[in-house]
Amino acid sequence: MSRITDFLDWLRAGGQTPGTVNTRRWWITRAAGDLSPTTPETVTATQLTGWLANASWGPSTRKSALASLRRFFRWMRLAGHREDDPTALMLSITVPRHRARPTPDEALTAAFTRATSTEDRLMLLLGAYAGLRRTEIAALHTEHVHLTAAGSWLSITGKGGVTRQIPIHPALKPVLALKTTGWVFPGRFEGHRSSDAVGRRLSHLLGPGLTPHTLRHWFATTVYAGTHDLRAVQELLGHADISTTQTYIGLQSDQLEQAVASLPTAVLPVTDVQAPSMARGQ
Repeated sequence: MSRITDFLDWLRAGGQTPGTVNTRRWWITRAAGDLSPTTPETVTATQLTGWLANASWGPSTRKSALASLRRFFRWMRLAGHREDDPTALMLSITVPRHRARPTPDEALTAAFTRATSTEDRLMLLLGAYAGLRRTEIAALHTEHVHLTAAGSWLSITGKGGVTRQIPIHPALKPVLALKTTGWVFPGRFEGHRSSDAVGRRLSHLLGPGLTPHTLRHWFATTVYAGTHDLRAVQELLGHADISTTQTYIGLQSDQLEQAVASLPTAVLPVTDVQAPSMARGQ
């Protein structure tokens, strides 16, 4: 375990976020337990490949596990604990692109109706009107909230330790202003609320099949519909890759029809443009 502890300290020293450190810890500890008594110094590429081939894991799970293994064994080699990297020849894992699943407007309205406390309402607002992840909602501190005469914004450090500035929507301002010091969602005894607790509460408010992530999809879809600025949505969501942002934006069938209908017909011969109406008249 000392190697894992040293690795986690290395991540923290490099400014990795608590969420990233916890993810790395979970996967490396899981692998060490599953592959025991093999140690990080002696485990082979074949053993790691067999472990990753867990039939019950989907592509996203495998990709997360592999990312943690690669980071750990890269550190092992840099620190002189191994001469090789057993993950070096492992294939990258492709995660199928999923369609966006924004929370339906009527479900969001119903959730706000069910929100019986200011805390519930604020969680919903932060997901829908700031696009925050559940981990970011849970860890929000008043130091991250800036309400000034010159402007209002949230400073959010997300995945990869990248900090982004999110303008505060007018609906959020009065609710955020109620909390002046400390964690916005304090824990029961100390620290802040866990991301799991926030996730469960939001899922309860939203209803079956809906999650904090569908709130982020609603935020992305709605902002894009109003601006058609994909780069702005990317910045607000904190995505490193704009292709990830594209998967968050849902389009209605009528929008797709309008997109196709917008194609110009001036380039076509007159007979081709008129052909459909002539066919109907026959």
